[in-house]
Amino acid sequence: MPLIGLAAQYRWNASKRMPARFWGVLDPYIRAIQASGGVPVVLPPQDPERLEVALRRLDGVVLTGGGDPDPALYGEEPVPELGEVSPERDQSELFLARYAARNGLPMLGICRGMQVAAVALGGRLFQDLGRAGFREVEHYQDAGPPALSHSVGLLKNGLLAELFGARFRVNSYHHQAVRDLPSGLEPLAEAPDGVLEAARLADHPFFLLVQWHPELLPEHWGLFAALVEAASRRSPA
Repeated sequence: MPLIGLAAQYRWNASKRMPARFWGVLDPYIRAIQASGGVPVVLPPQDPERLEVALRRLDGVVLTGGGDPDPALYGEEPVPELGEVSPERDQSELFLARYAARNGLPMLGICRGMQVAAVALGGRLFQDLGRAGFREVEHYQDAGPPALSHSVGLLKNGLLAELFGARFRVNSYHHQAVRDLPSGLEPLAEAPDGVLEAARLADHPFFLLVQWHPELLPEHWGLFAALVEAASRRSPA
């Protein structure tokens, strides 16, 4: 069974005696990978040398959701609406995305993961969609799963069309989005207001980025199955 690395998220330990962060991933990611035939492996932030050792043994990787990438990574000052940033996550996930792109390692980027991957390859983000004038579509929904927020329209045929058709609905828990796609990334889908919802890296076995959270929607676990299938065809370096 393919080994799939999951970029770790964190939560703060509220204990006054042991203030620290927990590094791990939310259960839906684990269940989605396992249901798709993969073996999840949590990747906490660490230096590139150690990450590369792990990546050489993995068959695929998922960049998970979470807080905002630091706008300094794409040459901007923070706006007031910027959320919490994590330098540790940023540096590790930039390395993961670049390694996957360079070495043909199958990768799925989800929400923040899409944004980090775009920045890693030279793109830029909208730091806040409301500030940028996107107010017609609800991108930061209040309701949890299985609620859906808005529709998505495809710009190109391919895997998303095979799984979901030309137009489908997604959940939406983000206030940032990709503004400028870097060279090599192809837009695949967008929301009704033009916010980019999916992209892929051309000439790569499987490098897919989505702005919604398919791990929370079992009917969207086909994306994880496609990642695991691509991972199963790859022999680790």
